[in-house]
Formats: sequence, C-alpha cells, structure tokens
Amino acid sequence: MIYGYARVSSKDQNLARQIQTLSELGVDRIFKEKASGANLSRPVLKQLLAILEPDDEIKVISLDRLGRDVNDVTNVIIEVRSKGAHIDFLDMPSYEEVDDENTRNLLSSITMELQKYLAAEERKKILERQRQGIVLAKQRGVYQGRPILYGPDVSNLDRRKQYFEIKRLLKIGTPLRKIQQMTGRSMTLIQRIKNELTN
Repeated sequence: MIYGYARVSSKDQNLARQIQTLSELGVDRIFKEKASGANLSRPVLKQLLAILEPDDEIKVISLDRLGRDVNDVTNVIIEVRSKGAHIDFLDMPSYEEVDDENTRNLLSSITMELQKYLAAEERKKILERQRQGIVLAKQRGVYQGRPILYGPDVSNLDRRKQYFEIKRLLKIGTPLRKIQQMTGRSMTLIQRIKNELTN
C-alpha cells in the first residue's frame, strides 16, 4: 500500500495543495491532520504508523510536514523502517542516478539530516517570532494570553471538576503520567496545575 500523509499546523490552514499533490501520485489512501508539528501528539499519524506493513510506503510533501523536532522526526523514520516500510519526502532528491547503493544511502542520509536541521531551526524562528509578538502586545497593553479552559473559576462544570480532580491527585502524590492516563488530559495541563500548587 502507498499512503500519503498531509499536515498543517492549525485549523485555519488548508490541506488542499498537499492533498492534490498526493492524489496526483496515485496513493491508495491519504491521512490528513491539522495539528502542530512541534511534537508527536498526533492521533492521525499514530493511526497511520500502526497499520504499516512490510513494503508499504508513506509519501509526504516535505520533511517538515512530518514534524519540526529533529528527534521526533528521526523516531518516526526509525519506526517506519523497523516495520519494513519506506518513507518518501517529495522535496528531497532520491539519488536514483547514483549506481553505488552505499553512496546513494549516504547522500540520502546527509540530505535528510540537513532537512531535519532546517525544520528544527524554522521551528525555533517561529517560537522566537511568537515571543517577540507577545512582548510587543504586552507593551501596547493588548495581550490577553490564552483563555484558561481548566481552572477553579471556569464556567464549564466538567472542566472545573476535572481541574479539581487533577489537583487532588497531585496533592496525594500521584505520578504525572498516571494522572494523564486516568484523566486523559494533556501533560501540559497537568504540569500547569502542578506549577500552581508549588507557586
């Protein structure tokens, strides 16, 4: 099977260009996702990796669509290869014209490492631009920050209950990973509530 994987970072962005390109390549199925590439908390990608079989192939428009963290991208590539499957990044040369297999693999590895580095550097630049934007917004007095979805004063009763439940589990010393499993909430939220307790 040949699969396509398309990703954009936010709900406001459009997957159409990636889907069109992958469709023109005749892939059997396209997995589409709107999620940040900063980490691997992506259910659609996990679903794709779970069904891979030997000799399957994943086509991705560019390496940064797979992710922007060097270690995460490397881990995905290792997982794909460990299943006997292949991954093809359309913006990278294949070096098919190189006769020697060892040289071809070396060139491909060097190119991939360079692309992973560039993706990680771009991620750093994005975060720095965000930080600078927040600083400027605070100076102008217009920065509101993200709305608090889980807290003691939120209007949503279920979220308020979950906030107090996480707080209770933290107070009795429940490990963070266990709380995540029990509540289904993100580690970021659990860590934030933990920080509130220690501040």
